[in-house]
Amino acid sequence: MTRLQAHDAILQAPAHDPLPHSETPPARSPKGPYQVEQKLALGLGAPSPRRRFSLAAWKPRRARLLFAALGIGLALGAVEETVRLGKHSPEVQRTARFLGFGIDQVTLKGHHFSFDRDIFDALDLANVRTFAALDTAAVKARIERLPWVDTAELTRVYPGRLDIRVTERKPYALWTRADRHYLIDKTGRVLAAVSGAQLPDLPRVSGEGAAADAAGLMESLARYPEIAARMGEAERVSERRWRLKLTNATTIELPADGEVGALEEIARDTALLRLVASGKTTLDFRGPGRVAIRPEAPPAAGPAPNTGS
Repeated sequence: MTRLQAHDAILQAPAHDPLPHSETPPARSPKGPYQVEQKLALGLGAPSPRRRFSLAAWKPRRARLLFAALGIGLALGAVEETVRLGKHSPEVQRTARFLGFGIDQVTLKGHHFSFDRDIFDALDLANVRTFAALDTAAVKARIERLPWVDTAELTRVYPGRLDIRVTERKPYALWTRADRHYLIDKTGRVLAAVSGAQLPDLPRVSGEGAAADAAGLMESLARYPEIAARMGEAERVSERRWRLKLTNATTIELPADGEVGALEEIARDTALLRLVASGKTTLDFRGPGRVAIRPEAPPAAGPAPNTGS
């Protein structure tokens, strides 16, 4: 073969000589690359050998992204601090709003009984128009002072949105005071005044100091279903003790100390339980070591009508 013929043969040869399908691949170590290819074929999640990343090229790329995010965060922090320091300057306020630090939208979630206007008044949006001027802790405290609000969460969503999620309190009892009715929660907090024409089906308490002590009494009564099932109203007397008024006109005068002991005595004594169930009886446990039982006096009869002679 001449030199020219050899050169032509080289130019006409394929760039690579693929392995025929019928041939067996060369033997490789079970711990080598061929084991990786076997795992890939079995679907074991090994990375495809055709998608390889250069570790040397990937690390600088990740570092650049990390530093870029850090730089943006520092820049936003610097801008917000500048706005905070100059929050009363109209120029600074305009710049803050242009950069996305203005409060342009407020979303309220979770409230059913609280009024929107009360929450917005707590935000004081007339004077607070940027995130830098927003005192989150103070606003949260003001919102949580609203009657129905238990907790409030404030979340800044850049640019320009403030999300407020409210968790409200649950009515626990109905408190009557000076002929007015109020819904209270388990802590005794007054939630709202309600009309006497249509009162909710809740435990009823009355008297000064009854709201704060209602939960303790109701938890004690829950252990005595014979009495709890007939409960009409629990009256707080002199802010010291309870008078239980049952629906069958039975009255139980509990002592200032040892009210649970009096309830236990009723639950153990079948005769006292029969009196409680019969109605129109007063059981007075205020005397030490004894119980006074008095039947309820019938209403006094009015004067006989004058029929004339």
